Amino acid sequence: MFVACPVERRSIGHSIPAAKTVKMLEELFIRCEGIMITKAKKGKKALLLGAGGPLGGLEAGALIALDEKGVKFDVISGACIGSILTLAYASPAGGRTPREALEFWIGETGVSDVLYKSLPFDFKVFQKQAGALNPLADEWLKKMLSLNPLYSYEPVNAMHRLYSEMYLLSLVSMMPSTAPFDVSLSRIAPVLEVLIDFDNLKNAPHDIYINAMDVTEKEIVIFDKHQITPKHVLAGSSLFYICPQMEIDGKYYAEGSYIDSLNFKGILAKHDEIETIVVMNILNRKDLMRPAKNLVDSLNLSIMLPFITIAEDDLKLFEAKHKGKRNLLKAQFDIPKEHIPHAMDWSVSNFKRLRDIGYEAGLKLYAENKALLS
Repeated sequence: MFVACPVERRSIGHSIPAAKTVKMLEELFIRCEGIMITKAKKGKKALLLGAGGPLGGLEAGALIALDEKGVKFDVISGACIGSILTLAYASPAGGRTPREALEFWIGETGVSDVLYKSLPFDFKVFQKQAGALNPLADEWLKKMLSLNPLYSYEPVNAMHRLYSEMYLLSLVSMMPSTAPFDVSLSRIAPVLEVLIDFDNLKNAPHDIYINAMDVTEKEIVIFDKHQITPKHVLAGSSLFYICPQMEIDGKYYAEGSYIDSLNFKGILAKHDEIETIVVMNILNRKDLMRPAKNLVDSLNLSIMLPFITIAEDDLKLFEAKHKGKRNLLKAQFDIPKEHIPHAMDWSVSNFKRLRDIGYEAGLKLYAENKALLS
């Protein structure tokens, strides 16, 4: 269809400089009725969830806030605890919404404070390593839990939670262990399917990536939503000494954060068209560099402190390489000074406190970058 436009007549014999010709054409299109000049469509938005153990409560809270504001991501990439939250958000189990899945993880991952004060260890997440006996131990535990009608993974109140946790603790204490003769003290409990629907993951509306370190080939490996199973998640979260390295198709895998604690590679490897990246780096130097308060806290700090430098260096390298090409939005998590000594606790109160701090950080990030996130 042709549109009649008012055009200024000029003599054909006069030559017009190229720059002036371009300007004339721009003016022409602007003056044409029904014609609009608009900016190109915005590029894709990506979310990056980093490693950090219980500090994942921060990014879960921030993601809840962004979800509440209607922010949608085209690509989500995670490392370690970030990978678990990535999958819970993208493909929640049990008919939950993404927000409900995150709230479930926050509410049920930690241990009751009264128990945690006496035994500062999350036996709900980390259980005994029994080598070849693991499958038998898991079946026995599952059977024993099902025989107790009072036990629930989703307690209705604080007393019910305490009872359920004490019953679980009594059972996991009786499970066999090969720790003195094995490569790790413990293993991650096989409960990921309670949180994540792995069968439906391939249908998630996002492109999803998690990482792991291939210790056989000595390189970082990225798994996408068509590949990811519970074994791949465990592989990318297997810290040396804490968990055994996972074998998949003849190769052994360990914690991906040893090389890339923010998994930038997972985002950019196949998506050069990404315009805006939201980064949730929960490994904050000022919050983690402190004296240890007990033996378990010492272990946590010995694991997390090296990841701080990895995360900071990854951010600096990314900003130097992509400055001016992409929007990098960094969530700022400010933990109050009085809470810093407990920020690495696996207790119920800490998870909820970190969730609230993260939620406020998410709201602030949205308010400051609404144009890019809407």
